[in-house]
Amino acid sequence: MVSLRKVSLHKIVPVLGASVLTVACAQPLPSRPHLDGPETAVAREGLQSRSANLDQVAAAFAFDLSNASVYVAPIQVQYRERSRDVRERLHARDFEFDARERERLQRLMEGAFAERFLQPRNSRLATSPAEADYRLQLRLEDFALSAPLEPPTWTQRTLTEQSAYGVLAGELYDRDGKLVMQFRDRRDIGENPGSLTAGGQLQQFSGPVFWGDMRADMRRAFSSLDRALR
Repeated sequence: MVSLRKVSLHKIVPVLGASVLTVACAQPLPSRPHLDGPETAVAREGLQSRSANLDQVAAAFAFDLSNASVYVAPIQVQYRERSRDVRERLHARDFEFDARERERLQRLMEGAFAERFLQPRNSRLATSPAEADYRLQLRLEDFALSAPLEPPTWTQRTLTEQSAYGVLAGELYDRDGKLVMQFRDRRDIGENPGSLTAGGQLQQFSGPVFWGDMRADMRRAFSSLDRALR
């Protein structure tokens, strides 16, 4: 039986003789860091803080995005530095998106934003900044995947408490480049509530699991942003 307590990242444990189990709770995913208050930036831009389930939301007075078009700029991803105790056969790039995965992330983010934030306002996505009323810049900061999306061939199964961690941040600019809305929130993506241990409940990690968790979590985030700005 495999203990459900956290162990070192990619510790290989024999299971039933022939199978191999990778427990990737390890290098534990980053704990939620303190986020500096946005008061200075908000005051400088003339934005007003809004009450929200997200960590920080601020917008211009009488902010209204009804019947508008928004261009979502290419998403920026800043990865968390991996600890040096990761197995030698794994490298930092194994925990990063490749070009194809970045395109998928872009489509996922655009879809969640359009469905949960733009559609309720009768607004839409724009295909280029030239034809848009607004431009949205999204970022994933301090981002860490629990395990590689494309696992090494020697790994058969990986168990994790959550799919990923990151700080979701965004700024919305009008045609003149003026900041009219910004938000930040720490996200435990695909977190499994604890049931058998003090920590989270382990689940098998895979690419489809990660993308499903990411889609659900981004929908929740943009739904919270929608409520904060009504």
